[in-house]
Amino acid sequence: MRRYEKMMINLMDGFDKHLEAEKKILLLEECGRKCIRDKNEKLIQNANKLYKNSNDLKDFLGKFSKIYDSLQITDDEVVIIWAKCFCPIINKIPAGKISSTYCNCSRGWVKELFEGAIEKPVEVILEESITKGNNRCKLRVII
Repeated sequence: MRRYEKMMINLMDGFDKHLEAEKKILLLEECGRKCIRDKNEKLIQNANKLYKNSNDLKDFLGKFSKIYDSLQITDDEVVIIWAKCFCPIINKIPAGKISSTYCNCSRGWVKELFEGAIEKPVEVILEESITKGNNRCKLRVII
C-alpha cells in the first residue's frame, strides 16, 4: 500500500474519531465539489446547457442519461451507478480498509454536478459503496 493511501486511511479514522457526523460530511462533500470543478467543469457546463435547452426536468434527465451513462432514470428514481471507484486517491485501497466516511466526497461530486446543471439544490443519498464492500457505488439523487 502506498504511503498516501495509508495517510488517507488514518485521516478518515481521525475524522471518525474526532469530528461530529455533520462536520465530516460537509468537509468531504466540499472536497468532492472542488474535485468536479477542478477536473470536470466542462461536464457541469454541458449539463447546464442541456438543462436550459430541455422542455422540463424529465426531458433533461432523459437527455443527460444518454450522455452520462452512469446516470440511470426509472419512473421514481434518479441514480448514479459506478461499477468501480473512480477516485484515484483511494480506489486501490481494499474494501473495508478505509472508512466509508470518505464516500461523502462522491456525494459532494454528484451534488455539484446536478446543482450546477439545474441551478437548484439537490440531495444525494449514498445507498451502496464499494468502500463498504458493495460491488458498486449507487447514489440516489433527490431533486
